[in-house]
Amino acid sequence: MHKMLIAVWAVVAALQCAPAWPADAASAPAGGATRGCDACPEMVSIPGGEFVMGSPAGERDRDDDELPQRQVRVKPFALGKTEVTVAQWRQFTLASGYLTEAERNLYEPGCFTWEPQRPEWAWRAGRSWRDPGWGQKDDEPVVCISWSDAQAYVRWLDQRSGVKGWRLPTEAEWEYAARAGSTTRWPWGDDADLLCEHSNGTDRTKGPNSRTWNDARVCRDGHWYTAPVGRYRPNAWGLHDMLGNVWEWVQDCYLPYTGAPNDGSAHETRGCKGRVVRGGAWDDHIDVLRSAERFWLGAGNRNNNIGLRVARTLPP
Repeated sequence: MHKMLIAVWAVVAALQCAPAWPADAASAPAGGATRGCDACPEMVSIPGGEFVMGSPAGERDRDDDELPQRQVRVKPFALGKTEVTVAQWRQFTLASGYLTEAERNLYEPGCFTWEPQRPEWAWRAGRSWRDPGWGQKDDEPVVCISWSDAQAYVRWLDQRSGVKGWRLPTEAEWEYAARAGSTTRWPWGDDADLLCEHSNGTDRTKGPNSRTWNDARVCRDGHWYTAPVGRYRPNAWGLHDMLGNVWEWVQDCYLPYTGAPNDGSAHETRGCKGRVVRGGAWDDHIDVLRSAERFWLGAGNRNNNIGLRVARTLPP
């Protein structure tokens, strides 16, 4: 995501709108993936544990909002093995009749997109998850989804699945799961040469009309836009695409880490100016595709590099 360009629109939309804890999370691998219903995303059981949230001193490209680092305890929960796909979103809309905020042209027309033929971020009428600016396949992550749209989806899962507790992950849960016991810049370590094996971001794959990225990684993964979910190697807990492909909404308001809860719950306040997205996307450089990277947008923003991954509270 070209973060500075999008931040202006984030401000506009924001105005509108007792378990046993392992000492080391890495010592408790995640459980196997399960699917609770025919319409449910495949979920991975994430073990409870403690981790240090935020970026350490000396981490390259760290941002001030990743500080201060703090110890956080997270309860066991379930998290989507992949991002929600186009096919899964279509099943939701067909069953519920739901129209996204992009389809309703709420606040602004369509979806906020970047497209090679018109290489600047802009609101574009007619753009939505059905047509984000390129032809998506059913197994690619759905995009042009707002935080409010994501909330509608998890409410529907709660009703459809017969299993309660569907929701967005908290920001602490998201980073805990992305790291999967690691403390390095990326879940697989600090080797940038492995990025094309693990994540979809800007690389030397040529785009439409032979376009190239100015800040390309020295590798090619064959995908200019979104890639099919699960295409890249998973992290140590079996989660795919935690970095890259699309930004993922979390529950939290965008707030400083100072004063944030240390129990893994969401950090929310009345009148929060925006909601956090995590993980980076297909149009992001390696400095953004880091476990600690944070960004925010208004709850009504929907961009063609933003999707979602769902979580579920596990019964006691």
